[in-house]
Amino acid sequence: MRLAILVTMIVASLVLLPSGSARPADVDVSVRVSLGTFGPGGVGPTNETRTERRNFIIVVSVDTLSPVLQDVTVTIGLPDGLRWGADDPDPSEGCTGTAPAVCKGRLEPGSQVGTIGAGWHWDVVADRNGTYEISASVEPTERDPDTANNRTTFRFGVASPSSGGGGGSGVSATASAARVTPAKPKAGVVVAATVRVSAGGAPVQPTRVACTGSIGAAKVKGTPRAASGTATCRYRTPASAKGKTLRGAVSFTARGQRFTKRFAARLG
Repeated sequence: MRLAILVTMIVASLVLLPSGSARPADVDVSVRVSLGTFGPGGVGPTNETRTERRNFIIVVSVDTLSPVLQDVTVTIGLPDGLRWGADDPDPSEGCTGTAPAVCKGRLEPGSQVGTIGAGWHWDVVADRNGTYEISASVEPTERDPDTANNRTTFRFGVASPSSGGGGGSGVSATASAARVTPAKPKAGVVVAATVRVSAGGAPVQPTRVACTGSIGAAKVKGTPRAASGTATCRYRTPASAKGKTLRGAVSFTARGQRFTKRFAARLG
């Protein structure tokens, strides 16, 4: 599933200035790649350089100290041994291609006063344990006085204690709440609901994934998809559904248990 999301960039030192009054040095834009985690506000970056999961999240963050709201283009690719998971770059996020992915976004104010930034997060699957490097670059619209931080390489380790198939055989499966993406879905685009499935901290491959969905009294068909550690339903919403609520459920089987995770998302 290809999902768009704007990640809040926390830039504590930013002071918003009137448009056009930014010093040239303040227009500097930088890019960062990191491992991601679920938090109270959604998915955000961490400072970790190691994961014990074969199916994990990466976050691409673009930051600036400038009050200028501008468009940026981010390019990112995966090395041998890594591949995109269920939630990967797609056109609904402004992305084209996957090797590398080229994504266009806009630097906008974050949820905290005085923050400017943009970001994406995607699922990545490691075929084996090891050390990997993911490189990314950003190209801003405005002239950047310091291009040295327009490229970055994130080095991290994958050391899953399991073979990647789903944890110890005696451990029951658990399922997260359904996560809807884009974070602010709009009518007329594909909306996806993803449930993370694990056992003993390791990803589990769900089976018999089924989707239900509706907008008001009208049913909306969902396309099911299973991957290591995730069950996903994708819904193509009509443009006429602006202001209405998409309601649905993701159902699947894991480790002999049947799960149903419901969700609701208002369409902008």
